[in-house]
Amino acid sequence: MARARAAESVEARPEGLPKERRLAKRREFLRVYETGRKLFSRYCVLFFAVNDLRYSRIGITTTKKIGKANVRNRLKRWTREVYRRERLPLGLDQNSLDFVVNVKPNAAEATFLDYSSDLQRILQRVATERGR
Repeated sequence: MARARAAESVEARPEGLPKERRLAKRREFLRVYETGRKLFSRYCVLFFAVNDLRYSRIGITTTKKIGKANVRNRLKRWTREVYRRERLPLGLDQNSLDFVVNVKPNAAEATFLDYSSDLQRILQRVATERGR
């Protein structure tokens, strides 16, 4: 009984990426493409541009060249998860940036470990460049 009360008193903190931290509209993506910088990695192309908010946002694109919907959705989930994990350690929110990740077709064959380390590396580059 005491164990049940203890579990009730601890509130579960949602770990998902909130909707306001995502790019959703076409014009937001186009603004990042037109005004931002572009970095290439093995499995994706990362575009980033400064925004007027107090936090960073991310948008993800996957084309049908990558594969069927389940493959595209898996890669989008992986991208959101890596970004969510790296946001605080790299200080990406302090920079107030909008990110667009274009996933390359070769990412469909990647393992999560390979994909996440590749994306972490490119996010680290952004963080160190913005930190100068």
